[in-house]
Amino acid sequence: MMDLAAVVKKYLELTGGFDLPLHLAQFGLPKPEIERLFSAWDEDYQISRFLLLSRAGDEKLGAFPPDMRVFSINNYEYTHVSVRPGIEQLLARA
Repeated sequence: MMDLAAVVKKYLELTGGFDLPLHLAQFGLPKPEIERLFSAWDEDYQISRFLLLSRAGDEKLGAFPPDMRVFSINNYEYTHVSVRPGIEQLLARA
């Protein structure tokens, strides 16, 4: 299980910076865990304002296994997350 700080660290390692979309499967976690973690963070205002969830079109998802293309987060379909700068201050207060 990853906490928010570990997810942000991995996000930055994979994208090289903030505000860049990253497919949720690239975190390397089981699908149920990704859905659970991001659903909880999506409900927390202090966290969710730094996480932008989005859904790419199906034609862009062919590189991912069919069962890892789309994730259900609070009953909405998402494929990517972008982390906004400023989350570091939130993590520093934790």
